[in-house]
This record gives sequence, C-alpha cells and structure tokens, in this order.
Amino acid sequence: MKNSIYILLFIVTSFFFQASAQTISANWKLTGPVKFPTNKSGQINGIGRVSQIVFHPSNPSKMYAASASGGLYISTDGAQNWTVTGTDRLPDMGCASVCVDYKNDQIIYLGSGDANYYSNSYGIWKTVDGGKTWKQSNSGIGNRMALRILMSANNSKILIAATNDGIWKSIDAGVTWVLKKPGGDFKDMEFKPGSSQMMYAVTSSEFFYSTDLGETWTKTTLPATNTNGGRVGISKADTNVVYVTFVGDFASGKTTPVYKSVNSGISFTTVKPANKFNLNGYTETENGQGNYNYTLTVDPLDINNVWVAGHCVFNSRDGGVTWKRITTWAYDLHTDIHQLIYSPFDSKNFFCSNDGGVWKNTDAGVGAKWAPISDGLGCTEYYHAGQSPIMKERVGGGTQDNGETYYDLGNWYTNRGGDYDATTTFDYLSADNVYYPSAGKKRIGITGNDKSLAFPFTPSKTTLLKFTSLKKNTAFLASSDVWRTDNLATVPPTWTQISTFNEQVKAMCISPNNINIIYVVASSGNIYRSDDALSTSASFTKVGTCPSSISSKAAITGVKSSPEIVYLSCNSKVYRSTDKGVSWINISTGLPATNFIEIHSDIYSNDESVYIANGASAIYYKNSKLNAWVNYSQGLPTICNINDFMIFNDGDYKNSVLRVAYYGRGVWQTPLYNIITVVDEHNSLITFEIYPNPTSTGVFTISTKGYQQIKIYNITGEMIMNIVPTTINSQIDMKQYSKGMYIIKGISDKGTVTSKKIMIQ
Repeated sequence: MKNSIYILLFIVTSFFFQASAQTISANWKLTGPVKFPTNKSGQINGIGRVSQIVFHPSNPSKMYAASASGGLYISTDGAQNWTVTGTDRLPDMGCASVCVDYKNDQIIYLGSGDANYYSNSYGIWKTVDGGKTWKQSNSGIGNRMALRILMSANNSKILIAATNDGIWKSIDAGVTWVLKKPGGDFKDMEFKPGSSQMMYAVTSSEFFYSTDLGETWTKTTLPATNTNGGRVGISKADTNVVYVTFVGDFASGKTTPVYKSVNSGISFTTVKPANKFNLNGYTETENGQGNYNYTLTVDPLDINNVWVAGHCVFNSRDGGVTWKRITTWAYDLHTDIHQLIYSPFDSKNFFCSNDGGVWKNTDAGVGAKWAPISDGLGCTEYYHAGQSPIMKERVGGGTQDNGETYYDLGNWYTNRGGDYDATTTFDYLSADNVYYPSAGKKRIGITGNDKSLAFPFTPSKTTLLKFTSLKKNTAFLASSDVWRTDNLATVPPTWTQISTFNEQVKAMCISPNNINIIYVVASSGNIYRSDDALSTSASFTKVGTCPSSISSKAAITGVKSSPEIVYLSCNSKVYRSTDKGVSWINISTGLPATNFIEIHSDIYSNDESVYIANGASAIYYKNSKLNAWVNYSQGLPTICNINDFMIFNDGDYKNSVLRVAYYGRGVWQTPLYNIITVVDEHNSLITFEIYPNPTSTGVFTISTKGYQQIKIYNITGEMIMNIVPTTINSQIDMKQYSKGMYIIKGISDKGTVTSKKIMIQ
C-alpha cells in the first residue's frame, strides 16, 4: 500500500490468519484482444490463426474452432461469440483438428500440432466433460499430428485419423490407435457422403480410397504427377463425384491442377490442368505459400459449384473447368485460408477459417461479402509487445498474420497488416510515442506513419532501446556498444556513442536511482557499468562477469530502495549483487530450470520486490523477506509461450499491473503483489501472502469465532474500530486509513484479551 490500502486478505481459520508464506495468488485475466479489433490499417485485419472449424452434429448454433496455437474454442450462438475451453491448462502445443461425438457432445477429440506448419505436438487429446478437462488419448499414435479426425456414423467409438505420418484407427473411443495406412504425409480426408464405409484421403501427391471404414486403402492413379499439398472435395448433391486438387509448383508453371472422379474415386479425369493459373496465389498469376494455406469444397446442393482458396477465393460454376477469382487477399477476406465449409444446417451460410479467425458469408459465397465472426477468439500470436510506462491502458505489439495491434483505453485497434515482428517499446514523454528498436523506427499515434530513428548502425532483433522517468528526453541505445540521445523528442534524434567495449549487448538497465548509472551485460558474459552516463566523456568499466552462462537469455534490473543492489538473470539462474554488480550470490531457490526472458523490480516497494518471467508461461516473485521465489502464475495459460513480459507501475497498487504477451493467447494482466505483515505482541514476524483485488480494496476477513468483541487501535492508542461479531467471520474495511501499525485486540467469551499488531505497508 502507498496512499491507501488495496488488498484482500484470505479467509482464515485461527484467531486471525492462517496462510503460507510461500503460497501467493495472482489474478491473471485476458486483456485481449477479445473483441475483434477495430481496423485502422487500410487492409483486412484479424485476431488469430484458426486451423479448423467443426459444426455440432445436431445443434446449428454450436460450433468449434481449433486455433493454431491458442487452444479450442466453442460458440453456442452460431459463431457470433466464442469461449475458450479448458485447453489453457494443456502443455505448450498447437491445435490442428477437432471431432465431436454425435451421441454425447461432452466427448470431444482434439488433434494437437500445428496443421499450418505441419508439425507434431502431443498426439490426440480427449475430454469427457465438454472441454473442461483433457487427457491424452494417443496410445499407439504417439505425438503425430492429426489434421483430420473422423468418426464412424454407426459406432461413435470408431475413429479414423489422417496424420502427417499415415492413417490410424481406434475402435475403443481413442484409448488405443492402430496404424492402417503406413507412411504418407496426409493433407485431407473425407467420408463419401451418405456412406459409413467409404472414405477418401490425399497426400501431397497421391489419392487413396477405402471401402471398409479405413481398414485398407487403395491408391488411385491420377492423370498426372503431382506435388505439394492435396485436398479433397465432395458433395451430397452427387455422392459419386470426388474432386481433388494439388498446390503444384509455381516456378515450373504447373500449379493447382483439379481432377474429377464420377465413380467414387476409382478413376479421375483432368478438368483444370496444372498451369500458370494459380488457385493458390495472391492473384491467379502470382505465387502463394504452398501447402500452408489451401482448401477445396463443393456446394452441397450443386455438384458443379466448386470452391478453392489459399490467399483468395476462387469459384468454378462448371465443375472445375473454368475459374473466377472472387476475393482480393488484402481487402475482402483475410488471407492464409485454411478451410471453406458450408453449414450443414443452412447452405446459404458459408464459413471460412483463416489466419485472421473465423469469417462468414451469408449468400452461399456469391460476391465478396465476408464478415468476421471472431469475438472471443483470444488467440492472437504476439511476436513482441510493449507497455507504456505512463498510461496503463496502452499496449502495442506486432503479431503473426494480423499486423500491429494497440490497446487504447479498453479497445483494441489494428494499424498495419501482415506479419509484424519488430520489438516494441514506449517512452515517458507521451503514450502516443511508439518505438520499434529492431526496425529503427518510431510512430506517433495509432495511425501515424513510421519515421526513422537514424540509428548509427543497422538495427536487428538484439537492438535495445531504454528510457527513464529520471530524464524523459534522454534514451540509451545498445547494440555492440551504447549510444545516448538527449533530444528524444526530435525526429530523428541525434546519437552519441558512450562506450567502446565493442561487444554484443544482451541486456541493459538504467538505475532507477541515478540516471548516470547504467548496467550492461555483454554476450561474452562481461558486466559493464557506467557511473557517468550523462557526461560528455561518459565511460563504461568492466565490473564483473556473469556467474553462469548467458548463451540464451539475460536480464538485469536495479532496485530503487537500495542503490547498491542489482538483480541479474542468466538463462535459468537468478543472482543478486549488493555491490553494484561486482560480485553475485545465487538466489535461484524456488525457480525451475528454464530460461527467463525478463526481470522487473517494483520501484515503489521497500522490500526489493522483483518479478521474473520465463517463456513457459510462468511468473515468479521474490522480496527481501522471502528465502525462495514463489510462483505468481495462477490463472495463466500454459498452452503457448510468453514472448514479452511488461510492467506498468505508478505506485498505486490498485492501478499497477504486470502484463505478458503470448504467441497464441493474446495479452494477459494481473495486479502487482502486495503484503500485509502481522506482528504479534512479542514482535515475532509472520508474513502473510495476499493479492490486490480492485473490487474489495482495503477489506480483509478475520475469524471471530469465540470472541465477543474486536477492537482495532492505531499506534497512538486511539481506538478506530469496535466490532461486535454477528457471524463466524467478520470483514474489516480499513481503506480509509493510512499505512502504518495497528493493534487488534480480541475479547473472548471468557473475558480473555488477545492482542496482535498488524502493519499495513
């Protein structure tokens, strides 16, 4: 607490408190994007990659979306809104496919792995409670990525999975899997409409059919040799017709052939030869991204109405002979299309899963009238993100496939398209000033234009740019040396080199006590410090070396309450120095053996409060009163990795937050950790861990069982509160009182007085 109390103390079972000093609770929640971002980019925007959408077997309003790296989502209102399932608790993995039991929709199968990049994860998972909890269901099939999981129409325990290594079958509801078609990088699989036995499957070059529910597979000779990803299209309008297409090779001018069978896949004829008209390109005459994005579907009511999409949507009304491009990739429908699918309940509703989310066309695909229906898909993949140090509700970051996004006063915006992987940071001058150190650029405002920062070297992903509240117009830049500018507001600023060590900088921090003091960790392991960073003749001195390897990651931070104290992370270890970086003590107790990406100190604390994050979805906290680090990750997803760790801290615990940016689950936040220290009348310290709760600020609960009266006094002996308990637990509201020492006295049924002291800090 700084000016008032912003805390919630846990309910207890002894006189006042029972809690573990090593157990703390965070309150992590999704910041977003949750609602589909407002588009200010000039081209189509999105929220996150969706690999596959599946309809409920009987409920037209219920749909499922497997996001590429953010888990499984369910919609109960026809895809207008989405809610994540319990996949947040799964290990780091992609999601490729989903299959719902038509007899019991609480049973769902999830194929793990990234279907877009064709990579493995943990095989197949299963839930029996509608997605709340999941268990691996991959005995036999192992970690293979199943891009399609189909269920027998006659026996829901029979499943067939097309994987990146063969076709597998289960007859016991996924308990065990048996290989039925060895080898083959399968790209698609379908049942023949109306048949419970006949199936079609395609690899990057070959087509197979099965007449016995996937037990055996027969190869069909296609009219020509094929390369790259294949897809299958079928329709109940004519169940004997099968379409097959392949991406082909743009360089040779042999792209996207389309073949047609009228005898259930036994033989095929060519309806569109492999030529320069590319159904997988950014236009029909341009290249695309190959198997990463490609799909084929057929109108369920018209066998000659065929659709193919990769970057754009192409349509044929004559059974695949002639084709017309329907959309442009940058403006009508988000590019990188993975699936086009008609609603089985209403063929006018045409859906698309792509790298922007889920989209819908309500006129059976005619025209370019596609609209996003992706609210709730919190699966944005952040490469990097940054937090304004002066405005809590301002976060920005670059994403895969969905450009740069901004969080501004509760709303999310997109201000540029495509992939954007530049590092992002903000200064202390204005929350509108956004910097991209790895690109050497600056932007002012959500829709401003990039301007050069005129770095004295070519920027890269390792370029660091640091700001300080101690002198807002000054910034420090690091690559293989350190540069300073004192005219940050000027575009471009001028830079002065202030070091000569000529070593790649892995980490840098400005002391929160003194702007002249800067610490640098070099790739060699050397630690340099400047004590005159603002001087016209500034210099750095080697003061020590990292106590362990920094081959992967390093981070360093100062502590404002103790100018001599510095914290350093080296890969998976954390160290503390009490002599400004000269010597180090290992303080890694309580931490896992994982690399840490960033470390932050609470500059308003008096107890060296420090937070550290690893990429594996875990945040840890320590202060000078704790002997070991404690986990501060309660509520955070584990299904994907954290790429950036940020802090906003204005000294008000009600307002301050930690934030993380995920590659696959957007941006999350929690209040900072705070403590109440309880001191008994013998002055033995007992520290109780608590967490801020903005909805119950200044309120804690005590057990009053056996007590007739509770009295609270301030340190001068003035009684400020008198409580006559009416329940076993009483809530104490002290938010109107300032920090300091208070004495709590409990008068028991027998007249005994028990006294304790409580320190609010």
